[in-house]
Amino acid sequence: MRLLPRRQRARRVGWTDLTRSTLVQTDEEGKQLGEFLALGRPDKGMPKFDLPRAEVSDLAAFLHSAIYLNSNRRLYKILDIVVGDAKAGETYFNGAGRCSTCHSPTGDLKSVGAKYEPATLQGRLLLPRGRDRAAGSPSVPLYTEPTGLKVSVTLPSGETLSGGLVRLTDFEVTLYDTASGRTRSFLRTGDAPKVVVTDPLQAHLDHLTKWTDADMHNVTAYLAGLK
Repeated sequence: MRLLPRRQRARRVGWTDLTRSTLVQTDEEGKQLGEFLALGRPDKGMPKFDLPRAEVSDLAAFLHSAIYLNSNRRLYKILDIVVGDAKAGETYFNGAGRCSTCHSPTGDLKSVGAKYEPATLQGRLLLPRGRDRAAGSPSVPLYTEPTGLKVSVTLPSGETLSGGLVRLTDFEVTLYDTASGRTRSFLRTGDAPKVVVTDPLQAHLDHLTKWTDADMHNVTAYLAGLK
């Protein structure tokens, strides 16, 4: 999937979604659409278009196809994911992106390009929450996962316990102790006990606003090539 440059995406905010248009949805082989385009909507700033019949038919076919795919999303195929420059992606991975401070192409990302399809790889690149599981395998609580939120609880005695965050309210905190495989809960009164929550994926969250389309596609191409 190719993303539009940020400025182009901004210009499209507020545009009408033609696949939701009643006129387009009830159009018959471009007849109603062609009549509409020929008149335009001067009051809305839309000029009229004098298009050949063949072009109107092509446009109608495209819109009807989009409507069909929107209502049958399992049929949609994502194309052209690997459109970036793998070499530029490697440079960004090891440089400005600071990806190499936590990940390694010969360590946790070894053969990652063979493990994931490019579309899945790009999605996990942006926010890799959770762990992969075989189809049909039971789901497990996120607090047992390495990428789940972590919590450190310091009791008034000075003892500190840490684990996966199960629940945190103004009145209690519950953590999952990986070593014992059990949960432990503590009542809270104000700031006691002291609770500190951390996110193993904070760097990914912080980076979401920094990605450019080019950098994202380049890094995807780089990772997809790690076979």
